[in-house]
Amino acid sequence: MKAYMARGPGAELELVEVERPRPGPGKALVRVKAAGICYRDYLAWTGWQRVKFPTVPGHEYAGVVEEVGPGISSVSPGDRVAGMMYEYCGECEYCRSGRENLCKNKKVFGEDLWGAFAEYIVADAKSLVKIPDNVDFAAASFAACVLSTLVRAARRTGIGQGHLVVVTGASGGVGIHALQIAKAYGAKTVGVTRPEKAEYVAKYADYVVARQDFADEVKKMGYADVVIETVGGPTIGQSARALKPGGKIALIGNVDPNPQQIQLGLYILKEIDVLPVLQGTRADLAEALRLLSEGKVRPVYTLHKFAELPRLLAEMPKAKHVGRQVVEV
Repeated sequence: MKAYMARGPGAELELVEVERPRPGPGKALVRVKAAGICYRDYLAWTGWQRVKFPTVPGHEYAGVVEEVGPGISSVSPGDRVAGMMYEYCGECEYCRSGRENLCKNKKVFGEDLWGAFAEYIVADAKSLVKIPDNVDFAAASFAACVLSTLVRAARRTGIGQGHLVVVTGASGGVGIHALQIAKAYGAKTVGVTRPEKAEYVAKYADYVVARQDFADEVKKMGYADVVIETVGGPTIGQSARALKPGGKIALIGNVDPNPQQIQLGLYILKEIDVLPVLQGTRADLAEALRLLSEGKVRPVYTLHKFAELPRLLAEMPKAKHVGRQVVEV
């Protein structure tokens, strides 16, 4: 099979021919139809994440089950599936309590395991969820990383009817879908973005703020109940200022992996809850696919050829795109 191989941090991706894997007990072989490109892939490729090189990067994928190993009944050859971005043991205290995203034995695709930038991927059958018939592979490819994480953020922060929710980095692959998921749960949304992307974000947000010091504009609307923070260090100070007392920040992304400084007094005086969101669980992925199937979330992505993948990964920090970048494998 063809796969993009990274032999070390920042090394040029090589399109190589490797032996097609076979699924062992509890595993399934999936023919990858679409793979999303995430900023985490860029961080992993450049060495910020803990990665076992050489590796095949990529943790967002959807495809068709080709073959199953012994003992598998949850999926069958021919099933259309979305893959979670990690495998989990199903036995530790976190897995038993439905928090498998914190699994002690978790292995992430593209970092601990060979990932999805390939024609085939072997995955634990527990990490595969069937895709509704009316959801395409491209949308399903990033459902586990992007959408299920946002579902988890909405659940952790209690987003509901009438809340005012601010989304930073609103034009990005996470932000543009955060706006939609918040609205699906009844919230009014404010999209924070760059001026050149304001018109596009306005298609999904109730209000748009296209400036770095966005807190004052949000205050005029009555302060935010929740901020979905997809940018991190560069915007979290303004996010705290935009919140009402007792407000909540769902901390999902951080484009700068270096240590950050925050004004602790502001968080104490307003009693702000900062709720980091690592990844979605299997239940969160099922909910994300339901929202797609019911049309409550309209997937925003650009579909590219597989050969464009090295360029797209290298260009991730430029953030010129809107929505998710997806390659057709």
